[in-house]
Amino acid sequence: MKAIKIASGVAVSALALAISAQANAAAHEGMATETEWSFTGSMEFLTVVDMAAGAVNRDGDATDTVIDVELDEEDDFDEGAAGDAWGLETTLSVVHGPFSGGFILTGDDESDVSVELDDLVVTDGAISFGQTGSLVDETHEYAYDMDDSGDSAAARSEGRDVGAALRYTMEGLKVQVEGSNRKDASGDGVVTGIDATGANGTDSSDFGVAAQYMGEADALSYVAEAQFRTSSLGGDDDSPYTYFGVGATYTMDIVTAKFGLNQYSVTTSADFHDDAILEYGFELTATPIDALSVYLKGQDLDSGDVVAEEAMKLLVGAAYTVDALKFTGEYEYTDVEEAGDEIMGRVDYTAGAIAAYGEVTIANFDADTANAPLIEAGVSYTQDNGVKYAADYDMRAEETDAIDTAEINRFRLTAAYAF
Repeated sequence: MKAIKIASGVAVSALALAISAQANAAAHEGMATETEWSFTGSMEFLTVVDMAAGAVNRDGDATDTVIDVELDEEDDFDEGAAGDAWGLETTLSVVHGPFSGGFILTGDDESDVSVELDDLVVTDGAISFGQTGSLVDETHEYAYDMDDSGDSAAARSEGRDVGAALRYTMEGLKVQVEGSNRKDASGDGVVTGIDATGANGTDSSDFGVAAQYMGEADALSYVAEAQFRTSSLGGDDDSPYTYFGVGATYTMDIVTAKFGLNQYSVTTSADFHDDAILEYGFELTATPIDALSVYLKGQDLDSGDVVAEEAMKLLVGAAYTVDALKFTGEYEYTDVEEAGDEIMGRVDYTAGAIAAYGEVTIANFDADTANAPLIEAGVSYTQDNGVKYAADYDMRAEETDAIDTAEINRFRLTAAYAF
């Protein structure tokens, strides 16, 4: 009888699964699963002859010249530009009715081979939920170097990470309820603990709301973003994380102006989000004739005592193009005392498959002793099939009294292809 009972149980379970599968198929009748493969790949063979390496050989003797033959290992390769490291990435995009997402298979010098899920989202008309991502994705780097302002709390300037969200979209407006997708909760979402270091997203920003509005009116386009995050497990003296940013671009005839501003919470004591940083940037570009572009750009932040670095930068420059030649000159001013200012002049040549450049940069121009001029030059040839061969040379003399004293004397040969 026991065997009969087991067999009966299996039969009942099989019948239940069959009924469930049939019901599921009926519920999704007419919804075909669509898939699409996409690929990105890059390879760069690199030979470097460093004639000022200052290395030491196995015998302990100084060796100035070091020759290295390798594959280029940059931080990322997925822009599909020849010369951006090496690797292969395959994406399988899946769409089934309102569901969309993808698998990303990546092989590179950083992770060998890795697999990740990408943006699993269900979209039901104006409502979407899942891995919708952050709505703070425009204003944190809207103009010039706002995303590189010397802010030691830089991660906070981009808003808090979003692990899960439910979003409502209406034309230019997006609003979402969001959270950090806690790792210290049970499978049904019941919180089982708190990580005091905040590594699991528990530093007073576990859940909240965010909004983004984008619009335009004639020559003006604009965006506003806000994020509010808090935690039911935060300390009594913790404050919510807040972010607010705006950006606007105005284009009229020969002039384009951009301005961005944001304010965000940072933590400077045992209490989370107890201070704030105000950051802003602008770009003003004029094109009086097609061949000439003149620009003024700047960025700064007001942080009180939160950030010790002096972050203000102003860049003035001009670029002029005549036939195959482009001439560029720039001066960058910083508010660092007797350091940081930089002057640069560059010439680019492009004619068919051939490209060449020459550039001279003098860094720390306002110091008692400026850096020795850094001279960079190179030439490349790109085949019809996209394969690129290039030679580059960088040179800077040693300057013992300068801020950057080291000699540079380096020659590179590369062969690259990307798609």
